[in-house]
Amino acid sequence: MPKKHQPAYASIRPTHSRSTTTPRATTSTAPQQSVNDRIQQLRREQAPRTTTQRRDEITEVVTTRTVPPHLRRLLQLAEGEVPKPKPGSRHARNIGASRPGERRPPGPAAPNSWLSASRFAPKGMRNGEGDGTLDRREGFGRLARCYDEEFRRFPAPKSLMHQCLRTFASHWGDLAEYEQHYLPSLPIPLREVMLSYLTLYSMRGDLDSKTFKILFQDDKEVEGGTSAWSEVRFLDLTGMLSEKFTLKDLDKSLHHVGGVGVATAAVTSSVGDLNLSSDSPKGKGKEKMVPQIAESWEDEVEDVSKTPPPASIPGHTLLTPVFPNLTRLSLAHPGPTASWTDLLSLSPHLKMLTHLSLAYWPRPSTTPNAATASMVSQHGSVSLGGSHFYSDLDDDWHEAANILRRLSKNTYCLQWLDLEGCTWIPALTWDPNGGIEQYQQPRLSASSSEDDWPTSPSSSSTKPNRYTPTGPDWTTSWRQITHLNLSQAWIPSSPQSLQTLPSGIICVRLMNWLREQERLASPPFSLSSDRSHAEVARWVEREKVGRSVGTRVQAVRKAVGGLWCVIDYGWG
Repeated sequence: MPKKHQPAYASIRPTHSRSTTTPRATTSTAPQQSVNDRIQQLRREQAPRTTTQRRDEITEVVTTRTVPPHLRRLLQLAEGEVPKPKPGSRHARNIGASRPGERRPPGPAAPNSWLSASRFAPKGMRNGEGDGTLDRREGFGRLARCYDEEFRRFPAPKSLMHQCLRTFASHWGDLAEYEQHYLPSLPIPLREVMLSYLTLYSMRGDLDSKTFKILFQDDKEVEGGTSAWSEVRFLDLTGMLSEKFTLKDLDKSLHHVGGVGVATAAVTSSVGDLNLSSDSPKGKGKEKMVPQIAESWEDEVEDVSKTPPPASIPGHTLLTPVFPNLTRLSLAHPGPTASWTDLLSLSPHLKMLTHLSLAYWPRPSTTPNAATASMVSQHGSVSLGGSHFYSDLDDDWHEAANILRRLSKNTYCLQWLDLEGCTWIPALTWDPNGGIEQYQQPRLSASSSEDDWPTSPSSSSTKPNRYTPTGPDWTTSWRQITHLNLSQAWIPSSPQSLQTLPSGIICVRLMNWLREQERLASPPFSLSSDRSHAEVARWVEREKVGRSVGTRVQAVRKAVGGLWCVIDYGWG
């Protein structure tokens, strides 16, 4: 069958006749934009317009000439910000990676709200772990957090126990009044936690000596109570000292007056049985005491058992400690009721302490109200107190060092000391006459002999005397301290305030540390950006003093071969 033929018709364009009228202008079509061009255009439209201040900052950074670091320190120029690492460098690739050499996950970092509830979050970012932003111990004192890390006593923040303890602490007055017969039945660990909750959720002055004794009553005093005397290890009194509960009240609560024991009574009876005789080898009337010796050990035991009870011995009393196993005590934030005189009176009962917190205590002085008073005589004016008003400017820490030395002699078991926020840090190692080399034992020369006279007139032995510092001795009384907190409780976080200061090691290290914390997305709680320039400069000067004190402590320990002490400055 023949194929059908389909004719192809040619398109004929219409022709326009010439006319005297001018032709219309032809419209030119714009080229079509690609997807990438359109995205870049939208980004430019949505980006904020550059202000004049931002333009000036960029111009200053670009046009400013760099100065070598050593010349910058000599000329005391402002420290420039270190440039960020390049995207392709090894250091930039390792940021955010779990192992060295591993690339970080693509995309932006996950927000903290996601990591707080995820079981795949890194350690320290989940609820109740590490030092993250959602720490279950946030708000408690430093010693309380250290105690919880070791014994895990604090409940979870969303648990029923936490809600009950917070409510009890908020209404402590009513609880101590109406539930005073049931508080002694609580377990000892729960009472310690209850005391820590009082420091956070109660008002200053709610705790007094009466309610403190109610909380730690013994089973002998209240029927159904638990024995509190031998199990209490931690007393958290952070911010609880007031006019109703002072250090004198605490001193009375830490011990009670009782009779002497059987051993003391036996010694008293044996001394009373001594006879005085006038027999003297030379006949000069010297009296000789001859004790009566028992014939056997059994007779001696019977004599001891027949001794009268302690209450029947007049004039013999013994101070028995209420908390014999107390090893941790927090006296931070004492407020206006802080008294170094009362603390020195309390220190003989703190010989078993291993952890002590004296955060935010004032300058050590037994006469704090006489700092501005002076006594005028015909020879001149003399300061009435131990420290005058300008002691800090004159670098005079004689009284403070003496008080710390007396405190250290009674707290020779300390291993952990918290001095956060204290401005008298230089008194820890203050010595007006000597240096670190005086802590070393001097050696006798080869030419000297054993018959030579000693260097000190008060010494009767040929062994050279040991150097005794003005303040606490870190090689004898405080030789067991392995953790010392010298932080200032806040850290400046504004790079602009640090760049305006003269260049120094502290500023450079702090800026690098802040940059590292920003990369890790875990800024500490103590960061503060609302401080003035004068406060930041004062912080840098105190930080230099604290670093020098820490270096001196380490040098003293190294000179005598003592234990290494970890100095905590709160950062770096």
